[in-house]
Amino acid sequence: MKIISIISVIILLWVSLLFSQQSPTLENFQSEISRLIQSAKHAVVTVTASSSHSYTVDKDNGLFSLFRGGSEQRQDKFWTVGSGIIYNSEGYIITRASILADFEEIKVIFCDGSSVEAEYIGTDEMTGLALLKIEGHNLESPKFGNSDRLPLYSLVLVLGNSMGLSPFASFGLINGFTEEGRMILSVSINPGNVGGAVFNLKGEIIGIISAQIEPQIAAGGMSLLDYSSSIAIPINQVVATINNVIKFHHQQIKWLGVELDGDSLRSNKLIVKRVYPGSPAARVGLKQGDLLVKFNEVTLNNPEVLKAQIGQTAPGTSVSLNFIRQQRALKVFPNIERVWPEGFNINKPRHFSLNLTPDANRPPIKAPIIISPESFQQIHSKMIQMEQEIQSLKNQINK
Repeated sequence: MKIISIISVIILLWVSLLFSQQSPTLENFQSEISRLIQSAKHAVVTVTASSSHSYTVDKDNGLFSLFRGGSEQRQDKFWTVGSGIIYNSEGYIITRASILADFEEIKVIFCDGSSVEAEYIGTDEMTGLALLKIEGHNLESPKFGNSDRLPLYSLVLVLGNSMGLSPFASFGLINGFTEEGRMILSVSINPGNVGGAVFNLKGEIIGIISAQIEPQIAAGGMSLLDYSSSIAIPINQVVATINNVIKFHHQQIKWLGVELDGDSLRSNKLIVKRVYPGSPAARVGLKQGDLLVKFNEVTLNNPEVLKAQIGQTAPGTSVSLNFIRQQRALKVFPNIERVWPEGFNINKPRHFSLNLTPDANRPPIKAPIIISPESFQQIHSKMIQMEQEIQSLKNQINK
């Protein structure tokens, strides 16, 4: 009996101790979550891009507008809202190209509510990442983690703009990886969160949200389960891609547009193997088999000399090129051009259409719905009018 009493007392003391420590433990957990969000939010920005679009509106109001069919074309400025992250203290901002489609003006809004206009630098079309540049703002470089060592089912924090709320926080798990190495997150993102940052529990950025997927599990033609998850680009891939975009923007990559024959180089002869269509060389009439002799009167005795001469020439500059064709000495004056690597787009992003019948192995991507506040107000007002008129008709029928 004494033993049972002693055990009961021990259990009561243990339960009492457990409940006495539960509240501080939960409070500490809450404090850590708040600290994580507060420290991470400074790296996340809201990106807004304006563009003009035409749309059709009814001339008549109310229920009769459905039958008369009168309409007119109007044009308004639309704003697309998304998220982005600060890349470094030099003012570079990473976001998604889909946010910037056909932009006329781009603004970056910080977590303190201040905003600044941004310059569009370029887009990597392989990943859909876009780079912006802002001036005159003191930026703190965020912490970047190592996305090559991400354990499965790690807890992550997603911060971004959602329905005008920034920063908007969501938690989820890393549920897997795609064939391209993208992270599959059990985080349901809201409109505006695309381009937002994925953080680990150390407050380090480990990815950028690229899309939301909505797969459905169905049986017998009826959907049994509908759930939502997100796709994120690992930060190591983001950094490598953005560093290339910055390099391409700053460095003048020049192009003549010829490929040299490898066998001829062994005898220190620069014989053209291929002329790229539309290149400066093609426009002045260079052909396969031409022997290049001089570039701006500098003798070309190896390919490194040609490469160095092109590299020292500013884009748009006309140069002299001596060559021999069928034992005839000829001379042309091509303009050296700046060329962008494959997959890099210096022009503003365009609207893209999503595949409505995707591959069976690829879940459909949720497309953002873009609508202006004026259009929303028109639709909302028209719905109210229709409800009132329908109710009036019901009252007359009842009478």
